[in-house]
Amino acid sequence: MKIIEEKKFTAQDFKKCTLEIAQYELCEFHNIDFSNQSFSEAKFIECRFVGCDLSLINLTYAAFQEVSFDTCKMLGLYFDTCSNFLFQAGFKNCKLDNSSFYQVVLKQTVFQECSLQSVDFSEANLTQAKFLNSDLLNATFMRTNLSHADFSTASQFRIHPDRNQLKETQFSRSNLEGLLQDYSLKLVE
Repeated sequence: MKIIEEKKFTAQDFKKCTLEIAQYELCEFHNIDFSNQSFSEAKFIECRFVGCDLSLINLTYAAFQEVSFDTCKMLGLYFDTCSNFLFQAGFKNCKLDNSSFYQVVLKQTVFQECSLQSVDFSEANLTQAKFLNSDLLNATFMRTNLSHADFSTASQFRIHPDRNQLKETQFSRSNLEGLLQDYSLKLVE
């Protein structure tokens, strides 16, 4: 596989071509519309995506190791089809609605100011993950390991405590309703 190192790509580089399937190391991708393309079998190591549209791309066997996504549109992605070997990514100001992290190991992953509406986190390992000011409306948590995860500034989540691991998971008083909705309790102030 071809190795491409320390290169900065912009929208100009992708006006008439698609991403070459290669191993990208220490590369940056800025303001590129990759929507509906294929990243299948591409590898990204210590790369950064900024302002890119990655919606509906094919991630089958794609590898992400220490990759950051900043202000990216990433709708309908199946991260569960990625290579799970050393998978590590961080997300800031990203829109990940309708994506799937089913059974993905996301230990210590940071979702900062992200839209995670209708995202499937079923059976994922989110140990020590942080959901900082992120919107989790209709996100699915089922048999998910949320040990030591931080939901203290997250909003609109619904997590059933009996169906997930919640050891030392952090919540704030203002968002406890997301834990109690399934118990037919009335919260009063």
